[in-house]
Amino acid sequence: MLDPMVALVLRFAIAIVLDALAFILWDVGTRPPLRLARDVARSVRIPRVFAYGVLRLIVGAALLLCAADVSRPGMPTMQAFTFIETGMLIAALLVEQLIGPDLRRLMRA
Repeated sequence: MLDPMVALVLRFAIAIVLDALAFILWDVGTRPPLRLARDVARSVRIPRVFAYGVLRLIVGAALLLCAADVSRPGMPTMQAFTFIETGMLIAALLVEQLIGPDLRRLMRA
């Protein structure tokens, strides 16, 4: 059995990885808001592209929910959850900035 502190750190690390994967899938770090709006407007006219975008949205949201579900047992109150989850989302954005472009390049290949 794992030490409780090690289990807690492992839970938070897994949650950060899941959050970062959602951000990588959504291409949060490299897509400016104006480009995002153009991409969405263009995809509405092409059903296959629109369906792919909706699928990415659903999978990314599922990853965020899984991350919250993994990390929630390690937090005593909802206030602590909000505070710690915000920190983990910021950490996930940093991870996305570090490895996101490489992973997106691998996904396209």
